[in-house]
Amino acid sequence: MPDRWGGGKLLAFSGLDGPTSWAHTLVGSANVEPLGLWLHLGPDVLLRFGSQVNDVEARLVLGDAVELTADSTAGTGTVRFAFADCWTIVGCVSGALDVRTEGPTETEAGFVQLAVAPGDQGQRFCVALSPGSSQQALDRAQAGLELDLDELVTQRSAFIRDLDCSRLVGDADERTYRKCAEVLKLNLRAPEGQIRRRWTTPDVWPHRHMWLWDSAFHSLGWLELEPQVAQDSLLAVIEAQLPDGRIPHCEAPESFNSPYTQPPILAWAAWRIYEVTRDRAFLQACYEPLCHFIEWLFRERDANGNSLLEWRKSMSDVSCRCGESGWDNSPRFDRPTIDDHIDLNSYVVCEMRRLAQMADVLGRRDEADQWRLMAEQHAARVNEHLWNDELGIYLDRSSDPGIAVDSQDGWVLLKTGADFLPMVAGIPDTEQAERLVAHLTSPGEFWAELPVPSVAMDEAEFSDDMWRGPTWLNINYLIWEGLKNYGFDYIADELRRRSMAAVEKWYYEAGTVFEFYDPYNETHPYWLHRKRIIGAEGNNQVRVIRDYGWTAACYISWARNR
Repeated sequence: MPDRWGGGKLLAFSGLDGPTSWAHTLVGSANVEPLGLWLHLGPDVLLRFGSQVNDVEARLVLGDAVELTADSTAGTGTVRFAFADCWTIVGCVSGALDVRTEGPTETEAGFVQLAVAPGDQGQRFCVALSPGSSQQALDRAQAGLELDLDELVTQRSAFIRDLDCSRLVGDADERTYRKCAEVLKLNLRAPEGQIRRRWTTPDVWPHRHMWLWDSAFHSLGWLELEPQVAQDSLLAVIEAQLPDGRIPHCEAPESFNSPYTQPPILAWAAWRIYEVTRDRAFLQACYEPLCHFIEWLFRERDANGNSLLEWRKSMSDVSCRCGESGWDNSPRFDRPTIDDHIDLNSYVVCEMRRLAQMADVLGRRDEADQWRLMAEQHAARVNEHLWNDELGIYLDRSSDPGIAVDSQDGWVLLKTGADFLPMVAGIPDTEQAERLVAHLTSPGEFWAELPVPSVAMDEAEFSDDMWRGPTWLNINYLIWEGLKNYGFDYIADELRRRSMAAVEKWYYEAGTVFEFYDPYNETHPYWLHRKRIIGAEGNNQVRVIRDYGWTAACYISWARNR
């Protein structure tokens, strides 16, 4: 599978192939100049191949196996390597290239050592990590020199090589599909610690944790690749539920103790999985915990007591005032008010409708009727309080009488992609849906070259910074489903087509898929801002994440026309 080397492409051992470690693992980012692999061990260690490089031609670049040729100032050489496990990388360099590490041998992740030896086709090498001691790391590296590199490359390549691409829709790009599958494999983790089954992370670096709503989207991608992994990745999140019913916004094998939750879309994802697998036992495992989760939200996220729900904000954190919403730095949360939030209330209606369907399957008819009644009542409250009939759009609305807002009746007069999420839950009537779609398809508001910007382009707050303007594939996926619910199939298909085309464009340009994209589809994702972090990478600064899980998952699901 030819691909581009560099651009911060992530590499790590996958939980699909064996045990992984959350705290002590080799995870790296590809680099061209100098040619090598930055191992993110705290601090970084560079696994370097040769001197100054002029050109790199990659024959194989996966998340766990690489083959490339490089022209350097000293001449031409080749590099091959593969992960033997999460602590060991085995490889070979030949020609003008050599191998060395630059950086400390003792890091936060453990001790790292490099062993080298002459081989038939060049210089064999193995870099290994051990939490125990430097000698243990060296012993592991020396043992790794005896492993069969050809066999390792074959094993690591098998998942992508053997993918069934026969059922892709006509406009899906097979190479991008394989890339997205490789991203999901890369970010799959094995059972460890308090997480008792396979689980997913948005990216193996820097996030590393298991996140609630990310995992829901990941499960839809895995549904097309390996349905059992889809079920595992969702159940892993559900099994992190606390006794009071809250599901934390993120978890890890070592307890994270988060005080927040995240968008409740687990029943939505679980039902999508059930529609394919028809696994009643899986539905049974999901149902009661997700009922308790919705009950917790109504108890704990209605601070003003008006039966509409609010995200928990953190006004002290300027760069992430509402991580609970998933829209970390959105201008929706710039005001220190208690707001009833349109996305949260839409998610809850959608979840209650899915819980009703689950209850039907499980033979719990009275509960099904109750969930349907609650969904209709909550949808009516949303329409009564969060629908701005003058503007023809749903908006967040302040219900805190102690703090003044910028508009009459508490309306937060800011158009964002969240305003279209009621369509996923079936909240608008036909006329309301038509008015929403008029905003969505307006070229001056949301219908950019790459719809849907997270903030409307005609808003003063629109920028290129994360949730303050850029386009996110997961939100597009939800809006796409909402459009289909109301029969706007042509617009839904165009949104899907433009979204997939953007992923393809920047993948072919950079060799990776990104966390978010420029709505104008002009600025390279590298150069978009992320919580106003500006300047060169390093010094704990993080730009747009590469090899991002839900971007890959949404592409895969769309490519199979789910």
